[in-house]
Amino acid sequence: MANTLGTPVVKVRGAHMLQGLFSDMWVVTIPVSDQDAIADDVSVTLTATIGGVALGDLVLFAGFDKAQSDANASVALDCFVSAANTLTVKLTNIDDSTDAYDADTLTGGNLKVVIGRPTW
Repeated sequence: MANTLGTPVVKVRGAHMLQGLFSDMWVVTIPVSDQDAIADDVSVTLTATIGGVALGDLVLFAGFDKAQSDANASVALDCFVSAANTLTVKLTNIDDSTDAYDADTLTGGNLKVVIGRPTW
C-alpha cells in the first residue's frame, strides 16, 4: 500500500532520555491572540520574542492546544530559532483542495514549544 508507515519501535522512553543532551532548555507557552485566514498553499510567518534563545538552539517539540484543521483545511507547523531571542513560527495551509484555513481557528489557544541548547 502506498502512503503507509511501518510499526514504530520505541528505543527509549522516559523523562531521563534528554538528560545531559542540552545545557539549557525553555518550555514556552505562547497565546494566539489573533489568527487570520490562510489561503490555500500559502504560508504565514510569525515571530515571538523568547529571551535567551540563540542561533543553534533546537525546537524539540511544538504544537497547538487547538486543532490544526478546520472543516475545510489543515495547517502544518514549523518552528525554529531564527535570531537571538527570536522564535519564528511558520503556518502553511496544506489542504488538497483550494480551501482556506479559517480565521480564528487557533485564536484563544496556545502554541507550546520546547527549545533546547545542545551540548554537542
